[in-house]
Amino acid sequence: MKKYIVMTIISLLISLATPFIFKNYVEQKPEQLEQSFRFGGPIPFAEQQKLLPASSNAYPLEVLFESPIQTKTIFHPVSFIFSSLVFFILVLSIFTVLKSYFGKIPSKRRQ
Repeated sequence: MKKYIVMTIISLLISLATPFIFKNYVEQKPEQLEQSFRFGGPIPFAEQQKLLPASSNAYPLEVLFESPIQTKTIFHPVSFIFSSLVFFILVLSIFTVLKSYFGKIPSKRRQ
């Protein structure tokens, strides 16, 4: 039971870190400069409003996630739960494979 709690905490921490890792890209200048971007992965769950530059020379543009303390951020809880679930399944599968690989005790050959 403890290992599932640890894996849940690890998957939640990974999910909370993904908006800072994954970025959004804008290739061309959009008609409306005030845009809403969703960050996170594998299912984006954090949404922020960004004001894009007016100059068309600034594109292609990489849009980064800013701290929720500094910028108004809308969190989508259902997307966050699914994202955490994906990471939980990934961590569980990696843990299971490693445990089965390293946990086997070699048996003696019968002669």
